[in-house]
Amino acid sequence: MVISLTIKNSWIGGVKRLAGIISPEQWVAVAALFLAVASTAYSFAMGYIISYGDAESHLNIAKRVVDSLTPGFAQLGGIWLPLPHLLLIPFVYSDFLWRTGLAGSIVSGACFIVSAVFLYKTVFLVSKNRAAALFGALVFILNPNILYLQTTPMSELVLIVFFILSTYYFIKYVGDQSDLPALLLAAFYGFCATISRYDGWFLVAIEAVVLILLPLAGAPKSPGKFWQFAKSSYKKIEGKAVLFSTLAFFGIILWFGWGWLILGDPLYFTDSDYSAKSQQLAWAARNELPGKGHAVVSFLYYFVTSMSNAGVIMFTLAIFGLAVYLFKNKSPGRWFVAAVLLAPFIFNVLSLYLGQSVIFIPSLTPTSYDWTLFNVRYGVMMVPCVAFCAGYLFSQIRPGGRSLLAILSVLQIGLFVVGYSPVISMQDGVVGLSSEIHQVPDAQYFVDKNYDGGLVLQDDFARTISIIKSPIPMKNTIYVGNKPYYQESLQEPEKYARWIFMQQNDEIWKALYDDPAMQGRLYKYFTKVYTSPTILIFKRNNVPEQS
Repeated sequence: MVISLTIKNSWIGGVKRLAGIISPEQWVAVAALFLAVASTAYSFAMGYIISYGDAESHLNIAKRVVDSLTPGFAQLGGIWLPLPHLLLIPFVYSDFLWRTGLAGSIVSGACFIVSAVFLYKTVFLVSKNRAAALFGALVFILNPNILYLQTTPMSELVLIVFFILSTYYFIKYVGDQSDLPALLLAAFYGFCATISRYDGWFLVAIEAVVLILLPLAGAPKSPGKFWQFAKSSYKKIEGKAVLFSTLAFFGIILWFGWGWLILGDPLYFTDSDYSAKSQQLAWAARNELPGKGHAVVSFLYYFVTSMSNAGVIMFTLAIFGLAVYLFKNKSPGRWFVAAVLLAPFIFNVLSLYLGQSVIFIPSLTPTSYDWTLFNVRYGVMMVPCVAFCAGYLFSQIRPGGRSLLAILSVLQIGLFVVGYSPVISMQDGVVGLSSEIHQVPDAQYFVDKNYDGGLVLQDDFARTISIIKSPIPMKNTIYVGNKPYYQESLQEPEKYARWIFMQQNDEIWKALYDDPAMQGRLYKYFTKVYTSPTILIFKRNNVPEQS
């Protein structure tokens, strides 16, 4: 009995000493690391890491930079912003990490951990309450949609980490407008956000507007005195705006310059056939852009998408938390902070309204549409805001109310676990339009069994065959970014390729199969070895096996 009490007391003492040594931020980091590893192991076992079609594309872009027919930074292309792919490059050197998608899990997982720590710091910065900060961090790290996406090579977690970092330092600056290092760090992380996803462009725009308006919040209300104050403050406002914008908007300028230098068009990301704009035109032709031109519908689609990703209970608590923050908190900068936190919501609603984006979610999308589940992962961008608002609400209520919040949080997790609140971003990756799992053609199995070396020509945009899931080395593929191999192959298909994969109506099908003269040339040098209603595979005649 004495020995048992001694061991127990020793264990408790050890835990207390450990708790004293490890800071709350470190505890958050440890919890996030554990959940990141556990959820990645689950996704790996289930084959969900690269279930999103775009997940494979992100990995392939990074791989082509270091290991392709024409390696180099030009392989970054001009549609998706470059930072997520640059972060992947050190890891896709390994074929194992590339093919399994674990290269993306490492990058997204690291972003997830840093996001959790700085979300804790953000809530604490505003609430001065460590329990509330921990509650907010837990809302984020226990969200299953976030947990799933951090196992994938998708770019959402990369944007989220820079959104949280920029927001944290911007809030520090709002609280102390003499803190120029905080303003510079907000600008730097805003710069990183602008080269991660286009949502980041809107973030820095909101921050720049706030930066200009913030000093005016304390101006006298008398019109004459207000303009006198504004005039006397102009130089200071101008200096800080230039200081912030020079760094924060530099990524946008770089991207326009990249498009002009590499692709000959500074607006390539919006004008090309591979751009989101071109894809939205296809949906518009089907009359399946429900939000375009309809502000209320756009608001409703993103509101429901955000709520579905955060969980209906947590989302409702966050609305109460935001109201408490805005109307109970008397800090002069609270409305500006709220504007920055809500930047993803405003951006996505505006994108839907302008027809630059599309979301299909089952509870709203008409069943007559071809698909009712698509792009719902955009809603995870609101999870940091939900976590912040829930954490702030936790700091403002009595102990009994905090217990109720904890119970409601556990209930929300239970709803996710039992499936009443589906893990909708994972569903979209597994069974929605974004999924590659349900789209695996028989041709994929043919290639897995019969590919025996040589260069492969295919339209990568059509994703006829998954290179990452095949035995084909990346350096053996010819796609549109392999100049001049690809362009010459559309005129002389026999010049480089041993294999040709084509899908009905893709660029290669149109160039080599629909044109009678080119079809004759194709059959002169190649034999059709696989036929299906939409996919054809050709193999070069009488060519020795290559490695």
